[in-house]
Amino acid sequence: MERSFEKGMDSFLAYRLDFLCEAVTAIEMPLNKGSMLRGAFFEALRRDFCLNKAVTSCLSCPTADVCPICRLVATVDRESSRGAEVPRPFTLQPIMSNVLRYDEGTDFSFGITLFGQALSLFPYVVLAVQRMGELGLGRRDVAQGRFRLNEVWTSNPLTGARKRLYSHHDRMVAVPDIPITHQDVLRHCAGLSQRQVCLDLLTPVRLVSNGALVHQIDFAPLMRRLLRRLTELYQHFCGERLEVDFPALLDGAEKVRLTRDSTRWRDLSSYSRRRQARTPIGGLVGEVIFEGELGPFLPYLVWGQFTHVGKDATRGNGWYRVRDEGEGERVEGEGRNVEGEWGQAIVS
Repeated sequence: MERSFEKGMDSFLAYRLDFLCEAVTAIEMPLNKGSMLRGAFFEALRRDFCLNKAVTSCLSCPTADVCPICRLVATVDRESSRGAEVPRPFTLQPIMSNVLRYDEGTDFSFGITLFGQALSLFPYVVLAVQRMGELGLGRRDVAQGRFRLNEVWTSNPLTGARKRLYSHHDRMVAVPDIPITHQDVLRHCAGLSQRQVCLDLLTPVRLVSNGALVHQIDFAPLMRRLLRRLTELYQHFCGERLEVDFPALLDGAEKVRLTRDSTRWRDLSSYSRRRQARTPIGGLVGEVIFEGELGPFLPYLVWGQFTHVGKDATRGNGWYRVRDEGEGERVEGEGRNVEGEWGQAIVS
């Protein structure tokens, strides 16, 4: 069944989860904290919940279609047009700080956003984060440090609503009930300029267009990737297809101009123990401003704040914030603080 974007997105929900942690022993973190967190998260899930540890990959596991962990670690759809692997139903909002050493008693936080039917996996997510703290975190060339999960919150950055779901003092866990909805997105869009928009690229945005890495973010390639990501997430985690007039939208996107490009390339890599090799995952960070007829694209852009855009979203890449060009004050220097309902982020 196919549904139009406006009608279909009414059933698409996102759940932002914030994990507040405290170092129990000193933690030496790498610069690429997103890859570190994802690796520790996947290791905790596999160690405690994998149904078939004899196989090396979820893709070859006969229980993949029913295993809840496969839905997070390596989503499998054997009938998918893009192959067996499809987008994972979450994004990671990494620790946004240049600090590399976290001494005992130091607080830090990160986020995970779940999409659609993946809300049913919330208990596994909380248990895995707790297990991460017990197993240890940090650089693998030094002793890994342990942390305690103090609190879990759910929040909606578009409305400012927040609710605590868990505290280590009482050990009770509530189910997230503050979803980000399409109506929230549309109300937020109503307060944005229809002619000019600024994107703060909080973590590296790694886009590929025509087989080549993108080193300047033009609007059409950005929208092409964002549209594909939204429709794939909707299809696989809401169970239906979105009917989107891609040619008309992309034709309009070609007319939107990049008027300011204050980005730079940030090199990052991720190490795979299975392949025993490093993979480049760097991308563009900074700020871009677009001008043109932006009205039709604003809902996609606002949703993209939560779905991220480009490669390695589950490592925290592709996270950005939409704002009017005049909103807030840009601070030049080694890093930039992004305050408000998005929390504090420092882009190095």
